This record gives sequence, C-alpha cells and structure tokens, in this order.
Amino acid sequence: MHIYVYEDDKTLDLSPLSSNRATFDIRIGSETFLDRIKTLFPNHSISLFVREELEVVTKEKHSELKVNPKDIDEGMWLLGNVIWEKNDFMILPDKETLFYNNNNLIGAFLSKDSSDDWIKNKKSTPNIEKKSELESNYCPYLWDILSQIPKTLLYESEEFKKGIQPSTFEGVEFLNSDNIFIGDNVKIQPSVLMNAENGPIIIEADTTIYGQTYLEGPLYIGKSSLVKPLTQIKNSAFGPMCKLGGEIDTVIIQGYSNKVHEGHLGDSFVGEWVNLGSGTQNSNLKNNYSFVEVELNNKKIETNKIHIGTFIGDYTKTAIGTKLNSGSVIGLGSMIATYGFPSKLIDPFTWYINGEKRKVILDKFFNTTYHCMNRRNKRLLESEIDLLKKLYNKI
Repeated sequence: MHIYVYEDDKTLDLSPLSSNRATFDIRIGSETFLDRIKTLFPNHSISLFVREELEVVTKEKHSELKVNPKDIDEGMWLLGNVIWEKNDFMILPDKETLFYNNNNLIGAFLSKDSSDDWIKNKKSTPNIEKKSELESNYCPYLWDILSQIPKTLLYESEEFKKGIQPSTFEGVEFLNSDNIFIGDNVKIQPSVLMNAENGPIIIEADTTIYGQTYLEGPLYIGKSSLVKPLTQIKNSAFGPMCKLGGEIDTVIIQGYSNKVHEGHLGDSFVGEWVNLGSGTQNSNLKNNYSFVEVELNNKKIETNKIHIGTFIGDYTKTAIGTKLNSGSVIGLGSMIATYGFPSKLIDPFTWYINGEKRKVILDKFFNTTYHCMNRRNKRLLESEIDLLKKLYNKI
C-alpha cells in the first residue's frame, strides 16, 4: 500500500518549529511524527507532501522518499502532525474511508481518482460516506505534543532493547530499573538518581551525565548529549547533542541546543541550534492560575491550559538572565538581551535589545550559525540556506 504523509493548511499553528520544517519532522519523543509512521509501515511505500517553499529542503533531508510526486495511486493519506497509533491499523481499510480524531479530519484511504481530487483541493473534504474515529492523537499546536509525552515515551520504550545493565554504574541509584534503557558508551557519575517509577527513562549512546543529578521518567535523552551536575529533569524529550542543566520539566528540544546553565525551563518547546544563556528562565503559570493565551499565526489562541511555557524557534539565542513569560513565542534566528520581560511575541530574525526591536543582519546571522554548528561538526545544507534567506526576505 502507498502511504502519503501530508501537511494541511494549518501548518503555521505549529510555529515557530514549523516555520522552516515540515510538520511531520517535528519531534514528539525519541522520534518525529514521520519516524512514527515509518515504524508503523516499514514495508510500505511512503511519499511526502509539503508546502512549496519546503519542497527542496525536504527532498534533501529525505532523499530516500518521494516529495510532492505527480503520480498518485490508491493509498492511505496520513496527516503529518498526528501521533499515529498502531491499534488503528491492525486491519487496513479495504474501501474509501475518512479518518477522524475528535471531529478533526486526520487522514483517509482514497482511490486514485479521489486522491487526485484531494491534491487539487486540499481544503475540501472528499465526498466519502464511510468515516472512522481513530485513537491516534491530532496535535494542532506544540503544547498538544507536550501533553502526550508520557504516552509517547511509554509507547516508544517498547522499541528499545535493554542496553547496559544499571548495576554497571557504581554509586548510581536506580528506581524501577526494569524501566530504564541505557545505550552504549553512556557515562553516569556516582550520586545520580534515576527514577523510572512514573515512566521510562531512555538514555541514548555516548551521553554523559554528571553527578548529583535527578532524572525522572518519562524521559528521553538523545545521542551524544551532556547533562551537567545538579540538574533536575522530568517528563521531557531531547534530540541529539543537547547540553542540559538547571531545572527542566515537560520540555521537548528538537536537538543540537544548549539549556545547560541554572534556570527553570518548563512546559516549553525548543528548536535546533538554540542557546539559552546562563540564568535564562521562563514562567509556565500565571499568578491568577487562569488559562494561558498564545498568539500564533496572527491570531490569539486560548490554550485551555494553566501550564504553558515558551516556544522557541531554531537558531535563537538569549543573553544571561533572560526572563520569558508564559505563552511566549520567539521566532527563529532571534537574539534577546533585555531587562525585564521581552514581548510575548517576537518575530523571526529579531534582535530584541533593551526593549527595542530591529532586524537581524543576515550575514552576521549566517556567520554565527556557522560557528555554532561547527562546534558539533555540522553544516547548513544549501537548501536550508536558501530557505532561511527566503524567510528573512518575507519579514
């Protein structure tokens, strides 16, 4: 069967992470949305449909898959920002069907003709009689992904084989060690406490965890990461090569970012190549305990949640002592160095200095990004450079 993973017309509601990547490339735990689909359908042909401005960069990142193909066959269409559940596909559909989650259209099984119509008019709902309500979780906003961390990591932990036995680490305290998965060449210093009573702890290969640190599951730490001494982390997921420190609770970091110094980060989503300066901290709760409102895509969203932190795009930097308000959205490529709280909405490529905003100088941005990535032996793809230039020129 052909699998078509697509974006809908609400992609920017997942900003700032979706500004420069397809929604299905956003991290949900140890995997991205797309990784989950690949795991569910290992023997099926998978094609991707993305916004026009992301086509080239998506082709370069996923060279093994077809992107925006012209020839469409009968197949299953899966919305990219859904955490798909294997129980929904124990029996694959044999006739045209629309898939829903809480009255939201999240996919379909369509004939070739219906698929062609779907591509030509993505905003319309195909005229299909059969409808199926699925358990898979639709995530229209980043905070919806955060709320699924316990369920996501519990599911993903089933894919991890037992690595190094906890007894290998002298002086390290493990609670519910059967729920702890440790990769090769992981270094854990004495006096670390790893508590997996509330969910699994997954530590990928080549990670180092310094002493007097408290780690509580559910928790995923990606490859080659570093956890500094006296760190407290729980209910979070971090991509590869992250440097972590301070107090972190209910956070996803896409990867390659630093939150290594003292300071609280909670109920937040952080992109790649972000550096949070020493003492940077965020609020995730209003003093009156009311629901937090977030401004996204030129509209104000009522989250219906009292715990909402900060959403930070790729390549963003904060100076020492930065304070971020609950519900803040910081666009990619920004720099914040200011007294008090900065604005809750900061556009991409903004220098926010002492309460004043100005546009980042593009050459300096690329120079800083080069040095930042070079420290981890990484480089921007040519397609990424072109995309960032186009996004910069839109502002």
